[in-house]
Amino acid sequence: MAEQSPIKKYRANCHCAAYVYEVNLPEIKIGLQSDDSYCYKRAGVFQCPQSDNDITFVKGDPATLTSYSFGDVKHQFCANCGTYLFRVDSKAYVNLRAFQNLNVWDLDTKRIDSASPPPDWTPPKFEGPEPPAGIAGASKIYTGGCHCGGVTIALKIKPIDSTYDDPIVECDCSICSRNGYCWIYPTKPQVTIMGWYNVSYYAFGRHIWRKTFCRACGVPLGNYIETYDAEEIEKLPEENREWVKSHLDWSPVNVRVLDGVDMGELNVTRVNGSALRAPFYVNP
Repeated sequence: MAEQSPIKKYRANCHCAAYVYEVNLPEIKIGLQSDDSYCYKRAGVFQCPQSDNDITFVKGDPATLTSYSFGDVKHQFCANCGTYLFRVDSKAYVNLRAFQNLNVWDLDTKRIDSASPPPDWTPPKFEGPEPPAGIAGASKIYTGGCHCGGVTIALKIKPIDSTYDDPIVECDCSICSRNGYCWIYPTKPQVTIMGWYNVSYYAFGRHIWRKTFCRACGVPLGNYIETYDAEEIEKLPEENREWVKSHLDWSPVNVRVLDGVDMGELNVTRVNGSALRAPFYVNP
């Protein structure tokens, strides 16, 4: 009989700390991944406690988490910050991306054993105007969006494949690691988003970038910066002014929400964003 790993107590939380819980699990060395279309967009990495009793909430009522169902699976996330916490089918899986002091980059992964294949999913159709950008080399239009179809996106850009030579970034900062972003950095004229009324925003730190996600299904979409005018920029704290000026035209997009992109082809750079810029996140 194989020797079992000792049980450890792990602590996890959504980014805004509305929900904090502890869970008993064997020492985590492997993360589980699902083949379904929702977990792909969410970049979920999971483990499965032996019992629901192994999960104890320290803060927040789990009954108030927002739920999104696809097939026989329920996905639960924080409505305020968008952090994906649980995947529930016949068992409850905890999303390791929400764990404190655990970097999913360090884990080996394997597929979740499922009694039935994930249901088919048809990407929602983008029905808005073409992005207005006229940029050399931006010869392709990608469409995509959240999972439920409440928010759709079109991006005019050069092909996002093995030949793409602009930055493609995964970051281990407190919010990017929780939401599994894989970033590219087009400008605002390259991006058209439909369904803004279904978008939720979450800001922290310097409160300049606002992370966007679908309020219904929780899928993380991108980063939004206000169109500040000169007077508004001058009112910002001095340490933020130059940064805002240099990023006003940016519209970062999470590659995972784009249809027709093979993530395995991409040259992704991993960045230690958790150590780059104050104020630094403090785990609750």
